Amino acid sequence: MINIFELEKIKSLRKKLDLTQKQLAKLAGVSQSLIAKIESNRVDPAYSKVIAIFQALEHELSKGDGAKKAKEIMTKHLLLAKPDDKLDKLMEIMREEGISQLPVIQNGKCIGSLSDGEFVDWLTKYGKNIGKVSAREVMEASFPSIPPEAELGVITELLRFYKAILVEEKGEIKGIITKADLIKTLKS
Repeated sequence: MINIFELEKIKSLRKKLDLTQKQLAKLAGVSQSLIAKIESNRVDPAYSKVIAIFQALEHELSKGDGAKKAKEIMTKHLLLAKPDDKLDKLMEIMREEGISQLPVIQNGKCIGSLSDGEFVDWLTKYGKNIGKVSAREVMEASFPSIPPEAELGVITELLRFYKAILVEEKGEIKGIITKADLIKTLKS
């Protein structure tokens, strides 16, 4: 969930970039009235709309010199799942840590991914037997990986299509970047 402090950054970033509400709306693919309502705290916008707005702002910011790099944005404290880890354990870890994605790692390589969006499906399908189901049985495709020097524009574009991105250097996973990390970067 987006908090009020993150939403308040929209107006300051827009003004920093010398954009009108109408210009930002066009860049983000949203209405000008939505921008106005967000900036005046009159609406609790959909997460997808906020992401689109921040992505548009980030794109404009990255046009200048000094665009942030993956190594500056990534979360270094990486929680990983193993293929044989059981879903009940992994769901508990994700809940306790407040994370929504986990890469599934085998022999130092990402072989799949898990995300909280599938919890309901898993619970519906496996019910009380969820403790017997392994990550291997339900994992989705692996997250894409980028080098630590990848710039913000590349990251933003990838996060339009993927739930997370892994940052790899010399075959070793160094961190993860999610949409929440992107928002934190833009508000700073």
